[in-house]
Amino acid sequence: MSEDKFLGNLYQRFPVTVEKGLGAHVWDTEGKEYIDCMGGYGVALVGHQNKRVTDALKSQLEKIITVHSSLYNKTREEFLENLFKVAPKNLSQVHLNNSGAEAIEAAMKFARKFTGKPEMVAMNGSYHGKSLGALSITFNPKYRKSFKPLVEKVSFSPFGDIEKLRETVTDQTAFVILEPIQGESGIHVAPDGFLQDVRKLCDEKGILLIFDEIQAGLGRTGKMWA
Repeated sequence: MSEDKFLGNLYQRFPVTVEKGLGAHVWDTEGKEYIDCMGGYGVALVGHQNKRVTDALKSQLEKIITVHSSLYNKTREEFLENLFKVAPKNLSQVHLNNSGAEAIEAAMKFARKFTGKPEMVAMNGSYHGKSLGALSITFNPKYRKSFKPLVEKVSFSPFGDIEKLRETVTDQTAFVILEPIQGESGIHVAPDGFLQDVRKLCDEKGILLIFDEIQAGLGRTGKMWA
């Protein structure tokens, strides 16, 4: 494949050249049909060639392709109004990002800036991305080992064990971050009551709580949020 000549070798490649897609299906250049179980890590969540999406994209591209956040834009305003119709009710503001890892990096920075505290707590088995900050709160050693030293003052606690978490946090903990349903380490659903207990613990200690729903959110579990 000529791509191999130019593209960095970061992924295992398969001898399939995908040409087009429709809904949850894609076809290669030989006309063979596949079910797209990857969906671009969620980019194609509503399917390929979704008419509402393609019509909206075409309409916007014919107007303007980007507007910096230092300026106002009616399309972005409409998007935000619709986003907050499905967002958790206690959220009042949003920060828009280009990727999951970028969202995690922003959340880490916001939490440390807001609290003025340096320590961070994530869960055993966690996956939050592969940028340097996100990787620092990702548990799997195989992703971490080649990039040490990572961001300091990160601790990990067993997923689902509120007593261990209580022992792990300190008066210098800025935030606790977790996935309600862990994805990368296997589909591990938080035990009944655990998320509520974490919320209560963080409130008691003045610690921010970050839920990472990059893999589990936006309807993937049958509900809008996990």
